Amino acid sequence: MPTEERMLLHRNSFAERHRSAREAVLASPRGRLVEAIVVSVDVKGYAATTLADIVGRARVSRSTFYEHFASKEECFLEAVRVAQGILARRIVDELSQLDEAGPEARIASVVTTFCEVAAAEPGFTRAVIVESLRVDRASVVIRDYAVDVFVGLYREFYEQARATDPALPERSDALIALIPDAIVERSRRVIIEEGPAALPAKAPLFIEFVHATMGLPRPV
Repeated sequence: MPTEERMLLHRNSFAERHRSAREAVLASPRGRLVEAIVVSVDVKGYAATTLADIVGRARVSRSTFYEHFASKEECFLEAVRVAQGILARRIVDELSQLDEAGPEARIASVVTTFCEVAAAEPGFTRAVIVESLRVDRASVVIRDYAVDVFVGLYREFYEQARATDPALPERSDALIALIPDAIVERSRRVIIEEGPAALPAKAPLFIEFVHATMGLPRPV
């Protein structure tokens, strides 16, 4: 099968799996409220978003809003959690497609999935990576927890690589923790300067950065 056809099939399959993960989370009235605050924050920013904006976009009453959330802040925190859940599910789904693939393929899958989901969900991406830093400490804690989950994945992949190549040096958790920190911070700058749609094009650079930090061979 030609390369272009394989890429198209991959994109279509990825998009279908993403739709499934998204609909499972956002189909309920609570999910509509979460999506509404994400859209409003993407358009107006968190500070300018009002309760009227949220219920208007979700097409529900204020009483319905208060059945689910005590405040705008609580709704936004749930949006951050939902975004993390969608990304986590997508990463698990994509890794499950790899069967017995080695650590290099798994690193590429995690980085690429992060970038593609970020581009597919620009509102959620901006809420988590940009706006959460402007809200309160609680949103930052949730955001940082999600970033730290990647540390465990990269540690696992690196230990797999060392099992194959014992000559690879030990890497501290502190060093590996810098990988997702750096990728997310660069992503924040890309989102602000170019928009989330620009992130997939950065995936090869991010993958090369992961390899360089871990001391793995340069990706081909």
